[in-house]
Amino acid sequence: MKKIAIIGAMQVEIDLIKNEMEILFEHKIAGFSFYEGTLFHQPVILTRCGVGKVNAASCTQILIDKFEIDAIINTGVAGSLRDDIKVCDIVVSSDVTHHDVRSSQMKNLFPYQEAFYANKQLIDCAITTCDSLKSTTYHIGRIVSGECFVEGSKIKETIIDTYSPACVEMEGSSIGHVAFLNDIPFLIIRCISDNADEQASLSYDSFEKIAGEKSSTIVMNMIKNISSVVI
Repeated sequence: MKKIAIIGAMQVEIDLIKNEMEILFEHKIAGFSFYEGTLFHQPVILTRCGVGKVNAASCTQILIDKFEIDAIINTGVAGSLRDDIKVCDIVVSSDVTHHDVRSSQMKNLFPYQEAFYANKQLIDCAITTCDSLKSTTYHIGRIVSGECFVEGSKIKETIIDTYSPACVEMEGSSIGHVAFLNDIPFLIIRCISDNADEQASLSYDSFEKIAGEKSSTIVMNMIKNISSVVI
């Protein structure tokens, strides 16, 4: 069977999944905890990478090196960058990129990629899952990441003008970047907690738990069907 790695940045983003898992082993490596076991009879490795791109990249490479995983799903929350994407909507990544690295640098320096593209079969699995949960509003689009919490109109508009993304967060592009380097299929799932504007911190505090659990619910339902997905 496929072994799926599930990554969340914060505890609230993985608690629901952890509580549903049958955990067989807990591994501690470089300060990260990796929970190895099954979720709905599917082999999984669950971990909390911490906030930010460097933490996410480090954790992802350890997952790939130590656990022989077949795919990575990243669950979590994000700030909306489109008027039609509302708080508590789901965003499924088409691709990911860094908003704090110039496009010319991404294109002209290793690994010569302006963006990293999510696995089509995992995207389709996420779409099928969202469609089966009738109260779920979802969008497919680019997710951008940077080493800052976006909470201002000026930086928000700059990111929108440059990248035309669906939402912004702090880990997904690094996970996609490392997955690309190692030829591992990946998908980023985000639930919107705020609008990445001057009210972002207040909205995030109010909706972090709700959004984190909603994203986890999508991932758990994906796992129920993932054995039939050809990755």
